[in-house]
Amino acid sequence: MPKAGALIGGAITLAACVRSTPQATPPLPTPFPEIATTPELEAWTTTRILSFRGAKEVETFIGLGLQVQALPAALESAEAQDLTLVISSTEPPAGWFATPLGKEPIAVVVNTHNPVRDLTPDEVIGIFIGRTDNWQALGGPDLPIQPVIPLEGAETRSHLQRTLLGDRQFTSSALLGPSPEAVLALIQEDLGAIGILPLSAISAEVGLLSLDGHDPMQEEEYPWLMEVLGMAPVEPGGVVREWLAWLQAAGLREF
Repeated sequence: MPKAGALIGGAITLAACVRSTPQATPPLPTPFPEIATTPELEAWTTTRILSFRGAKEVETFIGLGLQVQALPAALESAEAQDLTLVISSTEPPAGWFATPLGKEPIAVVVNTHNPVRDLTPDEVIGIFIGRTDNWQALGGPDLPIQPVIPLEGAETRSHLQRTLLGDRQFTSSALLGPSPEAVLALIQEDLGAIGILPLSAISAEVGLLSLDGHDPMQEEEYPWLMEVLGMAPVEPGGVVREWLAWLQAAGLREF
C-alpha cells in the first residue's frame, strides 16, 4: 500500500501539470468601426447597425461606433480619417465614394389632439411658407397654425428647400427645433403645431399625417422620400463594407 506522503506528492504534481496547461484565450471585443451621422438620421443609422449585428451575430464588436455630428463636422472628421463613413441625405463632396442605402420618409407631424390626419403636399407647403395660418382653412379647428422646423442645414429642411420650395422660404414665424427631440417637444406643447422630421425620429406622442391619403409607413406610395447615402473620401473596407452591402441587399426589409 502506498504511503500517504506519496499520494499527496502525486496529487500536487498533477495539479501543477494542470495549472501549467495553456488555456485558449477568447478574442477580446473590439469597437465597431467609427461611423458618423447627423442628429436627424441617428435613429435610422442606429437601428440598422443593431439589425446587422443581430443578423450576422457580430458578437466580437462592442458599442455602436456611432458619432452624431453636424454634417460639416462629420465630413471634416472623415476627411481627416478619424472615422470610416458618414451617413447623410445630402450630396457628397466631389470625388468622394458614395452609395445609396435606402429612402427615408419625411414625416409631417401634429399635436395628438389635433383631429387633422391628412393633407395634400401643397397644403403642407402652404403652411410652411406662411400662406395658410389657421387650421380651420384645412378642415380643422379654428386655431392658429404654428410651424416647427429643424435648424438650417438639417436633413429634412434641406431636402424640402432643395426639392419643393425652390425660391420660396420657410415662414419667419416658424419655431426652430435644434434636434429631433426639441421639434417633438415643441409640437407636444402646442395644439396648433405642425412639424417635419424623418419618420425614424418620430414618437407616439405626436400625430402622424398622411399626404394625399398615402401613409408614410408605406414607403413606396409616400410622396416625400429622401435618399440616404453612405459616403467617405475612399471606399471603406472590412466590416463597414460588409454592412453597406447588407443594407443594400436588405431592400425593403423592415428594421
